[in-house]
Amino acid sequence: MFLRNKIAPGLSDEELVARLRAGDRSSLGMLWDRYAHLLFGVAMKYLKDVEVSKDAVMGLFAELPALIVAHEVKAFRPWVHVVIRNRCLMMLRKTGSTVRSDMALQPQDDQGDEAVLHEASLQELEMAITLLPEGQEACIRLFYLDRKSYQEVAERTGYPLEQVRSHLQNGRRNLRIALERHGPQH
Repeated sequence: MFLRNKIAPGLSDEELVARLRAGDRSSLGMLWDRYAHLLFGVAMKYLKDVEVSKDAVMGLFAELPALIVAHEVKAFRPWVHVVIRNRCLMMLRKTGSTVRSDMALQPQDDQGDEAVLHEASLQELEMAITLLPEGQEACIRLFYLDRKSYQEVAERTGYPLEQVRSHLQNGRRNLRIALERHGPQH
């Protein structure tokens, strides 16, 4: 398995990303310590092969300094999750493998929303999320990407619980509309 240091300084992910962008290679090691095992788990979920999953994570970290420079990263954890997931999906497409539909972002109540979201590529979905109004974007990211509960989303955003539910419902609807409007881009 991946080796991890037991102690990491109290820098936030975004501070580490800024330091890495400025050329501080030690920040890459700290991000590795925090995320290699989590990204390996994501890769295993899709690829179902230990060595291929390790290679995917190592490849991502080898390219991470260049990716950080090329992309504006607002929130590292959801961003890197999307990057590893996209890489795994591309690897599966190259081999002709399929992905179970339950591996994609799934709304919990609206069947129409679910079908459209499953068809959208992850990059289109990420772009659509960034176009949501601020409250909807924050709630969608925390609830779906960071897997926080309604209560945790309310605590982190400062919104009342009912407003969190409203932002999630409206955010899903707005994502569906945006993805239907733009359609698959190939």
